[in-house]
Amino acid sequence: MPKPKPSPRARALAEGLRLARKSSRLAMTEVADKLAWSQSTISRIETGLRPASAEEVSALLAVYQVTGARRDALIGLARDADRPSWLETGDAGLACQRKTLALYELDATRIVASCVASLPVLLQTPSYARASLVAADVPAGEIEARLESRRERQKVLDRKNPPKFVAYLDEGVLHRQVGGSHVMANQLRHLVALGRRPAVDLRVVPFTAGGHPGAHVLLEFGDDRPVVYLDQRRCGVFLHRPGDVDPYLQSTVDARALDPARSVRLIESLIPPAP
Repeated sequence: MPKPKPSPRARALAEGLRLARKSSRLAMTEVADKLAWSQSTISRIETGLRPASAEEVSALLAVYQVTGARRDALIGLARDADRPSWLETGDAGLACQRKTLALYELDATRIVASCVASLPVLLQTPSYARASLVAADVPAGEIEARLESRRERQKVLDRKNPPKFVAYLDEGVLHRQVGGSHVMANQLRHLVALGRRPAVDLRVVPFTAGGHPGAHVLLEFGDDRPVVYLDQRRCGVFLHRPGDVDPYLQSTVDARALDPARSVRLIESLIPPAP
């Protein structure tokens, strides 16, 4: 049986505490001395291998001199770490979730993205990504930071040993002119190039397949339990309990989608000829 994995909230808390310590410029040994804890305890908390109580988090944040909203958010993650799902609304909570999703992508052995309205972030060109953010009414002052975050996440597919990435793309996504015809043509060419990589499977769900499950990202980790992320315009949800994740493992979309070779050929057919 897969071994238990830290919940998404616990993972976010671990990373938040690690970054808070780094910002305070304290070594683990210094923190351990100040709190009379072992260095091993600090390390295990920062990697999510050991759950931290709200009281322990409060003690750590006092050492790091973290106050205000950031302190409240991290203590809230500790109090709610074992809840069956993690729902966030609002910019701060969603930013925390996106960072946690990026960490999961780095650890994953297989990533399965099912998309209906737009292409998966890991497959987007910069121009397509910018147009998508503008269409989603993201404030202009946040767009560059969001684009940089997406560029960093996309590096996971360029690693020497990348995770297996499977993308189920609704055919409508390939026809939607996000950013205009020129941007979309370049995006389609980019998809074809990615679809020829051994670690990337593009699976188009054609119009003739009828309805299929909505958008989600499933992340698998070898012997650890998988995690599902659902991303909406102003909210995000992490699912990690087996009863919630299992339906995504048993999705019927695979049987309705074209195989990778036919999918790439379909995408190629949609690229307009060069002028």
